[in-house]
Amino acid sequence: MRLAILNNNLEGEKIAYTIYNEDGIMFLKSGTQLTQRIIKRLQDMGINTVYIYDKYGDDSLALQEVLDSQIKIRLIKALNELFVEIKKNNTVNYEKSINIVEEIINNINLSENAIILNNFTKNKDMFSLANHSIDVTLVSIIIASYLKYDAKKMINLSLAALLHDIGKIIEEDYQKHPEAAYNLLKGNVSFKPTTYISVLQHHEFEDGSGPMMIQGEKIYEFAKIINISDLYVNFILGKDNLLPHEAIEKITTLGLNKLNEEIFKGFINSIRPYPNGLKVRLNTGDEGVVISQNKNILSRPIIMITSNNNYEIVNLEFELSKLITEVLL
Repeated sequence: MRLAILNNNLEGEKIAYTIYNEDGIMFLKSGTQLTQRIIKRLQDMGINTVYIYDKYGDDSLALQEVLDSQIKIRLIKALNELFVEIKKNNTVNYEKSINIVEEIINNINLSENAIILNNFTKNKDMFSLANHSIDVTLVSIIIASYLKYDAKKMINLSLAALLHDIGKIIEEDYQKHPEAAYNLLKGNVSFKPTTYISVLQHHEFEDGSGPMMIQGEKIYEFAKIINISDLYVNFILGKDNLLPHEAIEKITTLGLNKLNEEIFKGFINSIRPYPNGLKVRLNTGDEGVVISQNKNILSRPIIMITSNNNYEIVNLEFELSKLITEVLL
């Protein structure tokens, strides 16, 4: 199994995971052979990279999702219904919000093979907003797990992450959506101040360059986690469609003057730049596939090198003279 750019060169290859449309209905089943017609349809639906089965496919490269697609579909629908209620009633149902958050926390897969898949088509605005909100929640939970959040903090952070963009439902002016969300949540006494303040501040940066121009310790910790999670999800699943290592590099260029050092460290040490199944080239010229991760240094995974039907395992944590110079798609 390996990750590849979706183009006509993949004609005849078999897709390694199921793709669903915006209604949660299966569009393309895992194992389906790609044709030019299917490739064009997927591209039109906003999917630009896919995992395919190939000669590297074995149990060590089994594809796992951070959140099982069937569970995610159900939660996207539930969140979508909540968004419709918000637009209609101008209020946020706390019980329905907390139920979605608890189910995400109870089902998130934090194993090294788990990745956030680009396996939902992007046609309906509300569906896309719900999908994005859940993805931001997933990344926030991954970072918070590294930071060793307790259950109470995890739930309050996750609520803020899940609802960070609800202002877009009732406010057309993009610049005003955090304030609109803040006012909605503050109107329900069930939501804690840490939740609605984090939603209000989720576009702020350490140096005061955000829309509210607040900085440093004046920005609540949850907001800092949601900020970096939102950036990452937009880079890998939004219009930029970057690979994980590209998104991490782009976020890194913001510098620690914009990002909180502790939160950035949590991000760098919990989000894998080279997920399993990625084909890479080393500075030695050798080509191989990432087959496993090194927990202590995510930027230096374990590679299976292939040459003339021979296989060699290279652990970059210990072979310091070798490094990844290129991702091959």
